[in-house]
Amino acid sequence: MTAHEDLFTEIKAGYPKLEKDRAQVEPYLTLKVLAKDVAAFFAFLKDTLGFDYLDMVTAVDWKGPVNRLGYITEPNPNPFLPDGATPQVQQAPAAPNVAYRESFEVVYLASALSRGRKVMVKAEVPRNSPNLPSLAGLYKTADWQEREVYDLLGVTFDGHPNLKKILTPDFIQGHPLRKDYVHQKDRYDD
Repeated sequence: MTAHEDLFTEIKAGYPKLEKDRAQVEPYLTLKVLAKDVAAFFAFLKDTLGFDYLDMVTAVDWKGPVNRLGYITEPNPNPFLPDGATPQVQQAPAAPNVAYRESFEVVYLASALSRGRKVMVKAEVPRNSPNLPSLAGLYKTADWQEREVYDLLGVTFDGHPNLKKILTPDFIQGHPLRKDYVHQKDRYDD
């Protein structure tokens, strides 16, 4: 058995609802959990299997190509672009082999430092109500990472002790990394 299969068997023995994600992210064992099970699953990983460090929390917006409304679309905003060069201002087409959907996929990477093991965990939440339980009470590193995902994509982490914007100024409306985000001109655009 490979190290991934061993780890999957060990985790699955204690958490039978688990499944492997069909899109494995090498070099990590990549697992899929239901959004409602995130807190319980990470408590199991930490308390039972020694996954004592949360390396990363991020998210992917699966809506489709980026909406370019509100962004610079002049044919040549760069005066140093050589004559005859073709600027890229057209709307990006949908990629043919990507399964677009109305959801966000929140991605976690956890480590068992003493055992030298890592596991990637994905949880999907709907775009219209992207809520997950916060892991800030379990891992201190979740605090600012969850705030970043909240600020840029609008995923709410229930139970977070200080869920507020961390990167964008308060006057920015919306969540700039959402694919349907439309930039509203402000005093910095002139």
